Amino acid sequence: MMTLREVLNKGSAFLRNAGIESYALDAALLLAKVLNTNRTRLLIDAENHIGECNCKIYYKLLQRRANHECTAYITNSKDFRFLELYVNKNVLLPRPDTETLVEAAICRIDELKKMEKEIYVLDMCTGSGAVALSLKYERPFINMYASDISAAALSVAKRNAEKYQLQDDVCFIQSDTFENITKRFDIIVSNAPYIPSALIKTLRLEVQNEPLIALDGGIDGLEIIRQIISSARKYLLLNGCVFLEAAPEQMHEIKNIFIAGGFYGIDIKRDLSGAARVICAMV
Repeated sequence: MMTLREVLNKGSAFLRNAGIESYALDAALLLAKVLNTNRTRLLIDAENHIGECNCKIYYKLLQRRANHECTAYITNSKDFRFLELYVNKNVLLPRPDTETLVEAAICRIDELKKMEKEIYVLDMCTGSGAVALSLKYERPFINMYASDISAAALSVAKRNAEKYQLQDDVCFIQSDTFENITKRFDIIVSNAPYIPSALIKTLRLEVQNEPLIALDGGIDGLEIIRQIISSARKYLLLNGCVFLEAAPEQMHEIKNIFIAGGFYGIDIKRDLSGAARVICAMV
């Protein structure tokens, strides 16, 4: 019978040999999943022994990771800001870049709060609910709505809402962009698909295993973004804002789309790496 340290070292070596860049971290996360514990506990209990049954389960998970399945899909867990979210293959994995979208929206929420008015926010293409639930969790006083075309994605978002007891505080709507939206909002945020179709096959294998519907933004990556901007005015209250996440090289064209749509006050927010990541505009 092997110790946790020995099993973990073997797991790390296996993933390293399979070409997994984050082999040590992933090996630890997968072992923690099997043992229903955390990485810190693995270190504390490193000399404890692990049973053969758990070893077999662990090696099966390692094989899935070696086949470039995302660790988060295997563990069904992904951290985003202050939340630990349930994820599966029906949703895009939340990324640190998207925290820029949340932070930009929070700045606007705080401005509106000073006006002592009810604040209505819509998160379009919500996926796992990362953005919507973060906004509601961090600014409980807002009226939060979240929409997605995918019923399977909404099921994941609702599960995450229940985990943080927000199931009665966020209104979930199945909708293809604004198809089933009937209200007007102070803020619309969206991490819509923005990868050009032809580029998807060039992405890391892990990313290619994420849902195509959440990645594919059409020929130039801006198909859904154009749809959102073209209809958003009808769903925004006076001085309403749209916040969109996109790739840095798309910002200039999105700015032109906003201008053509009659928006003003266009601003671009940068992520932690300094890359242009979020563009916002007002009506």
